[in-house]
Amino acid sequence: MELELKFAELACCEPVGDLVTTQEESMETAIPEYCPDIARIVDTVGQLRLREKHPAGQQLTMGGSVVLTVLYTSEESAGLRSLSMEVPFSCQVEDKRLADCDAVCVTGRLLLAEAKAVTARKLYLRVMPEFTVSGYARRRQRLCCGTEEDPALRVRRQEAELELLTAVEEREFSFAQEVAPDGPPPEDVLMERTAARVEECRRVGSRLVLKGQAEVCVLYRGENQELAAYRTALPFSQLLDGVELPEDAQVEARIQWASSEIRVLRTENGPAFGITVTICAALLVRRKQQVSYIEDLYSLHHAAQVRRQETPLPVAWQRDIPSQEAVQQLEFGQGRPFAYLTAAECSGVSTVQEGGGPALRCTVRLRVLYLDESGTPVCAERSAEVTAPAAWEPQTVRAACGLPQMQITGSTCRLSVPVRFEARRCLRRPVAAVTAVELQDPPEGPQPSLILRRMAEGETLWDIARQYRTDEEAIRAANELTEDRPEGMLLIPRVR
Repeated sequence: MELELKFAELACCEPVGDLVTTQEESMETAIPEYCPDIARIVDTVGQLRLREKHPAGQQLTMGGSVVLTVLYTSEESAGLRSLSMEVPFSCQVEDKRLADCDAVCVTGRLLLAEAKAVTARKLYLRVMPEFTVSGYARRRQRLCCGTEEDPALRVRRQEAELELLTAVEEREFSFAQEVAPDGPPPEDVLMERTAARVEECRRVGSRLVLKGQAEVCVLYRGENQELAAYRTALPFSQLLDGVELPEDAQVEARIQWASSEIRVLRTENGPAFGITVTICAALLVRRKQQVSYIEDLYSLHHAAQVRRQETPLPVAWQRDIPSQEAVQQLEFGQGRPFAYLTAAECSGVSTVQEGGGPALRCTVRLRVLYLDESGTPVCAERSAEVTAPAAWEPQTVRAACGLPQMQITGSTCRLSVPVRFEARRCLRRPVAAVTAVELQDPPEGPQPSLILRRMAEGETLWDIARQYRTDEEAIRAANELTEDRPEGMLLIPRVR
């Protein structure tokens, strides 16, 4: 007969693995009428904006645009000019692992952002965004936690503390602020770069508070047509509603992307920047749970056939954030000492062995706008390999560049770009829990009235008691045992 078991159900989210896809888009377009003719393109930078994602079975459809900023010179006007054009995209990812996903998070980067002048009034635009799709499936795991009432049953339990990922969702929010630059009065914004980080994530009642700051670096043209840069840090504090927060839950907020829109304002106190920052954050909700499960059992009166299933369950989610700097030296010669980092991208991260331990390595590609000896704006590309020590071997890792620090001394500029790695792993414990038990009548025939035997290598008193359908405590009492592995012969009593 089958023994009636009682089960407890664990519900959690499990990552199904990252899916990476690329999409290439191109178009020809005329430049706006208010823009002067293009003489020379200095640089093209892109900002990826994901506006929608629609999961449907094994497919995920994503849509948005790449906002291209083209920096150029014109014979019709002095100074550096810029124009922005949007290249729309729509792409699909198909994978059977997505069918089980309740939540999907997407990050992206631009592998290519290119603009070529077909004529003085027409551009050929080409972009290649890369998307990393992280899916999270809802899993339910049953653990045997009890049996029917039977005094003849002997049960061995195990305790485990698990850390369960209970919910994952993305939230997008915006905030705005006015700032007055401390440099030349601005006439026009040419481009901007934005980086954000979360410094605090805490629960207030049923809501969640995110605090952090967004750093914005603006390249602009002054009233005298000179190039200037302005950098500021904007603090934010965002209150989020509707997040599923179990009691004693811990929430981690991960920045997926950040973008900004900047315009020049004419105020009573002079020109200022109106900055609107949009941030998308992934919220990962975890909680610890103590579980007690039945690992083994037997009956004193029946032969028991026990079926078990071993399942690796999460006991800890670890995160390591090592950082390093990519450093470049720039020589200006006789030109005006000015530089602005228009783009900084990290390649895929690899794990290597260095100094007797694991390390994270990536290549950082930089594009720097500067003025040559004649004062003409030009752009140079540089690359640097960055390695940071890691505390352990990660399961997933990514890297992102922050905003640079520039130190100009004479005709030399030291460019330092912070590179922030993010390594993750989930530690799991194999849990072998009972799934079914069938009780059978013991074999007929005479049974030995006296059993003497030694313990085998690796054997426990539980194993012996189970083999002879007796009681572990009865063996201890009959042999007056005070230790778990006695040296001599053991008397195995029968329990009636």
